[in-house]
Amino acid sequence: MTDSSVFIVRCPLCGIANRIPASREGEAGRCGSCRAGLPPLHSMPVTLDDNSFDSFVNAFPGPVMAEFWAPW
Repeated sequence: MTDSSVFIVRCPLCGIANRIPASREGEAGRCGSCRAGLPPLHSMPVTLDDNSFDSFVNAFPGPVMAEFWAPW
């Protein structure tokens, strides 16, 4: 992915496609048409720990896929 990459995020309220620069990944935004809130976009895994997991999952507006790993 380069700095010129963009993601397309559809507004959950009006359905308009919004171009989100890759440099803004993980930030919530606003629809360019109706100004409704857009959910943060994560195209890469986010590493969480015991202190950050609950707050991230509870605050994220969409589905979350988690992979857990533990040493032997």
